[in-house]
Amino acid sequence: MRLKGRRALVTGGGRGIGRAIALAFAEEGADVAVLARTGAEIDSVAAEIEAFGTRGAALRCDAGRSDDVAAAVDEAAARLGGGIDVLVANAGMMRHAAVGETTDEMWEETLRVNLSGVFWATRAAIGPMAERGWGRVIAMSSVSGKVGGAYRSAYHAAKHGVIGFVRSVALEVAGSGVTVNAICPGFVDTRMISDAKSDFARISGDGRSEEETMNMFRESIPMKRFLDPSEIAAMAVYLASGAAGGITGQAFTISCGSVQI
Repeated sequence: MRLKGRRALVTGGGRGIGRAIALAFAEEGADVAVLARTGAEIDSVAAEIEAFGTRGAALRCDAGRSDDVAAAVDEAAARLGGGIDVLVANAGMMRHAAVGETTDEMWEETLRVNLSGVFWATRAAIGPMAERGWGRVIAMSSVSGKVGGAYRSAYHAAKHGVIGFVRSVALEVAGSGVTVNAICPGFVDTRMISDAKSDFARISGDGRSEEETMNMFRESIPMKRFLDPSEIAAMAVYLASGAAGGITGQAFTISCGSVQI
């Protein structure tokens, strides 16, 4: 088991990519705390974690609130037995609008959850990691952090920011035994994408139905498919393991070939 004895915290751990990562960590022997706003979802994931014979903890937390995140990191460390070895800052959300129609509220919420949430969780967890001489920070960016995209300027700005943040913090702690990396998925078959079907169809402006629009996106991908959350989880397990100790400050694209940077 590659993560046996490690204690991990996954924000946005109630569903989709976060759930897949939490369960993959537990299968590899880690104790895992999951954070999200929806209590029923994280309670269910915590029970699934414990089915692997490891400790699971479910903590209600709004990733868009600094005080919530700091308190949740401290509580997770206590619940798992004294520290966090692996932080996965995964919580995210997406809103669609032309830049001229993007309100201050839309802009600020998108950056709070997708970028500031990564900062707040990392700030709370990384000091104790460095003091212990070992740690892993894995931030969820996106291919949207490497390329532009119309009608999602706030989301793309936030995800670009995550990569810049990761690269900077990795250099700060490079001599401490702590690594800091980002994962940049393309289209993943999750509820976030499902919930955005109507927005994608609307902004395409070509009269396609929601399903026709999603099929168009699939056909534009070299592998002609969306990713499964388990494929992102596999990369997270590797980055969290001892085998990845020499990898830091990197942003790994997983996109079925749609983005090659």
